[in-house]
Amino acid sequence: MIKCVAIDDEPIALSIIQEYCRRYGDIDLKCFTSPVDGMEYIKTTFPDIVFLDIEMNSHNGITMAKELPENTCLIFTTAYSQYALDGFNVDAIDFLHKPVFYPRFERAMQKAMLLVNAKESHTKNVIQLRLR
Repeated sequence: MIKCVAIDDEPIALSIIQEYCRRYGDIDLKCFTSPVDGMEYIKTTFPDIVFLDIEMNSHNGITMAKELPENTCLIFTTAYSQYALDGFNVDAIDFLHKPVFYPRFERAMQKAMLLVNAKESHTKNVIQLRLR
């Protein structure tokens, strides 16, 4: 099961991500409208994938992205396309422009899963080497 967190100050946007994750399958998703609560959760649970809005009432997702644990797979979700370059400058794997449609979400998840699987494979190989 893939652990995901979504942070967005718009409950409707979170409900869309929830529905898409259900449709995609094998995802454990936790949603937060509070950026502070979401970041606290991320820093204690280390999810595989984070969906993060950029312009929220009290926080900026680009700034928050810089505080994510190392190797967090980040997908930005925002209505503001002018932030795309900034998003990739903080190593986001993808950038979903709202309104997000399922085929585009699915493509972002496929990219994210490649990275998540590569990290898992690398970790397993390192463990095996240490056991030898």
